[in-house]
Amino acid sequence: MGTAVKPQDITPVQPPLLRRRRLLPRQLAGSPVALLALLVVIAWICLAILAPSIAPYPPLAQHITSRLDPPSHAHWLGTDPLGRDILSRILYGARLSIPVGIVAVALAMLLGTLIGGTAGFLKGAADEVIMRATDLMLAFPTVILALVITAALGPGIRNAIVAIMIAWWPSYARLVRGLVLSLRDREYVLAAEALGGSRLRVFVRHVLPGTISPVVILSTLDVGHAILTFASLSFLGLGPPPQIPEWGSMIASGRNYLDQWWISTFPGLAILTLVLAFNILGDGLRDLLDPRFRAR
Repeated sequence: MGTAVKPQDITPVQPPLLRRRRLLPRQLAGSPVALLALLVVIAWICLAILAPSIAPYPPLAQHITSRLDPPSHAHWLGTDPLGRDILSRILYGARLSIPVGIVAVALAMLLGTLIGGTAGFLKGAADEVIMRATDLMLAFPTVILALVITAALGPGIRNAIVAIMIAWWPSYARLVRGLVLSLRDREYVLAAEALGGSRLRVFVRHVLPGTISPVVILSTLDVGHAILTFASLSFLGLGPPPQIPEWGSMIASGRNYLDQWWISTFPGLAILTLVLAFNILGDGLRDLLDPRFRAR
């Protein structure tokens, strides 16, 4: 006779979908909205990478006989005043807007972390000088400040990135400075100093890593804001040249063609979906990385 199988020896078979969800962190797996936002961001990144292969037309190709055509089988999202395919230009615009947003926020994060960490590490008079300069920068709305800087430097992609970086770094500096001041008096930091670690070594190895999670959360939220700011600069003519496909300039091209609603609507929806997805994803990362939310 065969050996009897005990009920506790039977391993339940989990559905494939459940097994895949177990691979994700509990906070993300339990939030369908955050998962949807993550999928939207991944989808836009994939579309941007594959744009040369999936775009139905070259983004600069003009078909004057097809200008201002509404959405149809030939042009799924219609054409603009120069007869250019809007779908193709949106796909190629993603190749510009997403990298600009990520690079600008990454530079602002690095600069702000360096300045804020230095202020919190040095304290005293150096801290006061640095933070008063930071407060002065924070007194200006970020979009207005980016607009002024871009207008002073001149239109262009590089100048737009520099303007966004300069407008955004003060928020990172203030965040990192506050975190450094709160972390430097923790027991493990004091213990590392008591064991003979130099101030710089203790700061780099024990204090600075504690600032990573809040900075990552803030940077994820700011990527969407940076994309929106870049589109605003392009809408005002301070972004890339008009012939380069960019969502803000595409919306601007439809200002005088309100009856042809598709010219501005579809680029606007592209900005809306991507910015909203980054904002929701930032909230999901906060739930994942913040210990107060992780413990729930």
